[in-house]
Amino acid sequence: MKNSFNLRLEAGGGKPSRIVRLTAAGCWSFLALSASAAESFSALLADREATERVYHAHRTGTKAAFDQTLPPAAIESLVQLDQKKETVLRNVYGAAVTPAMLETEVKRIDATTRAPEVLAELRHALSDDAGRFARSVAKPILVERELRRRFDNDARLHAAERREAELARASLLTGSPVKNLQEVTWKLASRPAETDPAPVAALTPTQGKAKSNAYTVEATVQIAQVIASPDSTAADQQQSYFEDLDPELQHVLRVQLQKPGDVSAVIETSGGFLVFRAKSRNAETLTAASFSLPKRSYEDWLARQPERKS
Repeated sequence: MKNSFNLRLEAGGGKPSRIVRLTAAGCWSFLALSASAAESFSALLADREATERVYHAHRTGTKAAFDQTLPPAAIESLVQLDQKKETVLRNVYGAAVTPAMLETEVKRIDATTRAPEVLAELRHALSDDAGRFARSVAKPILVERELRRRFDNDARLHAAERREAELARASLLTGSPVKNLQEVTWKLASRPAETDPAPVAALTPTQGKAKSNAYTVEATVQIAQVIASPDSTAADQQQSYFEDLDPELQHVLRVQLQKPGDVSAVIETSGGFLVFRAKSRNAETLTAASFSLPKRSYEDWLARQPERKS
């Protein structure tokens, strides 16, 4: 065939390569697409570096220079991880971020930010380009939240942990010993107005810390939460008030822990499974033994997912 070219495609992962024949026009189209993808990735790298510099500037305490804490290779890893999450969201759960979802997320960030000055700096670092902000700041937050939500609620992935929690509940019902029980006492009265509520996260199984490069764990995650997350991260309180629990959890415990010896159903949270056995209850307090089992690690699961759909 005249004006045609053979192109070898490397499959990787030990798979054999294959050769495809392209016409001259097809070859130029392929090269143009490859150049476009490379240019797009370069733009993502540049924008990620710009936003990370803003986060670095707002870190408190002793810190090394930006180029030492987050060199180019680390920035590339972060961008690749963002892309992998989007791929996993699509391949595993058949979901994709739509323009409408992205627009809603940008509006949510604007409406709920607790650091408007940092948000303004981020926009300025991206030349006040709304598209770049949506792509580089809002989209990774949205993809991460959507992927984690589906992971947290994937019954297939957490079946083993649920079975273990059911076995623990059966043991509590029969009075058999259960390892790692903890005792918790809630005050049933309303919290005094001058005190701050304890964070709900402190009362439920915790999800594992976000794992990435050391800099990003301590800087980007913390600052980005202030910018984009509606959740608070107050310090643990010495006294726990029942009203600080999630309303649905309050309802379950009020109904199912009426008297000493009562055992709750297995309660699923975003981070794990809970079972409670009432030890005492009066007008002032409710004391219970609690069994808490975290779900499968999101980070470990994500690390095992393939980069591309096979």
